[in-house]
Amino acid sequence: EEIGFQCDWVVLSTPLIPCRDGILLAQMLKIPLGPEGFLMEAHPKLRPVDAQTGGIFLAGTASGPKDIPESVVSGKAAAARASILTASKKVKAEAITAVVDHNLCIGCGLCVELCPYGAHRLEERKSVIVEALCKGCGVCGAACPQRAISMRHFKDDQILAAIKAAFVS
Repeated sequence: EEIGFQCDWVVLSTPLIPCRDGILLAQMLKIPLGPEGFLMEAHPKLRPVDAQTGGIFLAGTASGPKDIPESVVSGKAAAARASILTASKKVKAEAITAVVDHNLCIGCGLCVELCPYGAHRLEERKSVIVEALCKGCGVCGAACPQRAISMRHFKDDQILAAIKAAFVS
């Protein structure tokens, strides 16, 4: 059934699709992609210009379709967030990071494969952690078959004691 109506203007928007370079950039910088293929922000309401990888900020249509005024606002917001980092003389690093016991590490590379932040490298068949990239998520420590990776300031005995205490209480 056809429907007709009177109007003064009809505006059709061209669909916006992410470019291939954006996908390559996301892989290089370890930024997850959203369901439509655009770069995903850390939190759409609380941190709309922050990428999930620290120190990277999204502007314009990098995170999805936007009109010109909204793109300008996101660009200014990203510049403001970046200026906070560049204005300070020191950068706070994550206190809880992974630590590798090289006596136990067999160089299997599982940590390199699983680390969502790309903080692990294999050097001379041993895992080496780039502390500036490590966010202390613990994925590597949980997956290590040799238990060669622990989290700084948290030992397995401490975590197990906390779990036992939670169930006893």
